[in-house]
Amino acid sequence: MKHELSTGTKLKLALTTPVLKGLFNILPYIPENFLISLVKKLYGENRYPAGQEFVDKVFASLKLIFKTANQNCKKAIINNMVINEGIYGQQVRTLVTKKLGFDVPTLLVASPTQRCPLKCYGCYSAEHSKSEDLSFEAFDNLIQQAKDMGIYFIVITGGEPYVYNRIFEIFEKHSDVYFQTYTSAYTLAEMDHVEKIAKLGNVLPCISIEGFEEETEKRRGKGHFKRILKAMAKLKEYGVPFGFSATVTRENNEKLLSDELIDFYSAEGCSVGYFFQYMPIGRSPVFDLVPTPQQRMYRYERVLQLRKEKPILLADFWCDGPLVGGCLAGGRRYLHVNNLGNVEPCVFAQAYDMNIYDNSLLEVLRDSKLFKAIRKRQPYSDNLLRPCMIIDVPECWREAIEESGAKLSHNTADNVAKDLRGKIESFADEYEKLSSPVWEKKYRKLYERENNYVRDMRKKFETQSEV
Repeated sequence: MKHELSTGTKLKLALTTPVLKGLFNILPYIPENFLISLVKKLYGENRYPAGQEFVDKVFASLKLIFKTANQNCKKAIINNMVINEGIYGQQVRTLVTKKLGFDVPTLLVASPTQRCPLKCYGCYSAEHSKSEDLSFEAFDNLIQQAKDMGIYFIVITGGEPYVYNRIFEIFEKHSDVYFQTYTSAYTLAEMDHVEKIAKLGNVLPCISIEGFEEETEKRRGKGHFKRILKAMAKLKEYGVPFGFSATVTRENNEKLLSDELIDFYSAEGCSVGYFFQYMPIGRSPVFDLVPTPQQRMYRYERVLQLRKEKPILLADFWCDGPLVGGCLAGGRRYLHVNNLGNVEPCVFAQAYDMNIYDNSLLEVLRDSKLFKAIRKRQPYSDNLLRPCMIIDVPECWREAIEESGAKLSHNTADNVAKDLRGKIESFADEYEKLSSPVWEKKYRKLYERENNYVRDMRKKFETQSEV
């Protein structure tokens, strides 16, 4: 169902869009302070103080990206990400939010396939066949539904996204969407995929790393580090913006946060870098690979420092809760659709009670008992340095599963609730003791209004019959 904007809003967008396009065409030459001031006028202040600092960094990073990006990529960033997602899409999402009475996602994550040529420990992708891939029709329809709700930023993971047979057909058909892919770089290095991405312009690949050669090949196999560097060199040559995605473990936590590593991948051409804490899910989960609470606090401090000192844009989904008001899952800011069409609250929270083959995206957001059970508990803690319902406040995830009667996506998906329960609870208790003083000193007073806003959203989900 398409949601029509008012005539006044359409007129405002029509007047604003040409100005924005003109400004972004000369982006590298615009003074940073002027650019940040302009962005605040166009988008408004971010609700979360730390989030505003991050948005400022995003646009500062765009200045650098535009110096090396090819014309197709520049055009897609302006039209798809800045205008469609950031301005037009936000207006539509606001309209949908008013109709529903609660916030809707700003992005969608999909895993159209779980097939992957690599066999990495701790990966939630396992042995899958092509017959288990999401159908093209379902995938295409999902993206169209997302656009109708004002979502123009789609993240594709897996599995390896580029082994999905019609992935480039999706990119081309939805040329008004900005896609980000999490990839092993397996096909980017060996096939003509980089050339295709350069021509389309609307795809930003983020390549999975574990550190340098030794760490990466220990998890991903011999020779893979050279494959990564080859893919990065090709992306850089063709003017395609790209980044890295790092799985942080107890073994590589400090190395991934070193000046040496950040400078190395920046020099290879990475514009963005994402840190994902290793989670004890997937194939043969090992809790002893989870970074210790002390390592996580170090990572929190170090990411803040690196974000200020380095030109690359860095984010950590377990340490950056203050940027976004805590957990994004359950449709609050995003959701995940897996290769079977099951709609999960998060790629790491692997349970579902609705499916896109049977339900529309709007129906999922409105009717999912699992999503309601999660959202009525958000924020799980007033301390937004503890944003994760799986590893920070694990009772919330267990309660949501039990309350909703949701099904598990994989036979190992309940390890965190059963076999590893004691270890996870000990981790959560220790991390709370370390993070709470930092929260109290640095954030609590600043975030009282924002936490109250999220609590108000709970009222919409307090009974399964509401909304």
